[in-house]
Amino acid sequence: GVGIVKGGATPIKKFDVEANGKKIPLLSAKVLAPQMNENSDDPEKSEYAVAIEWIKTVPVEKAIWQKGFFANQNTVCKLRNRFTLEKLTT
Repeated sequence: GVGIVKGGATPIKKFDVEANGKKIPLLSAKVLAPQMNENSDDPEKSEYAVAIEWIKTVPVEKAIWQKGFFANQNTVCKLRNRFTLEKLTT
């Protein structure tokens, strides 16, 4: 997906998400990372989350990859690569 970061890094135990029209703690939501609450009481070892306003998302089976795309192992980065931007937004 492509999105805009809407806030700073927040400790996982303080991060809320919207589910069924209500804000709930992320740790109470159904997620695919069952161990993300490990170390949540230790600020140095805790997982952190960042709020994203998604501009465009696709199902996994429609994901694309093309030689020349920008790639970065960081979870969040500012995408400036023109080739990648043009392919993702058309």
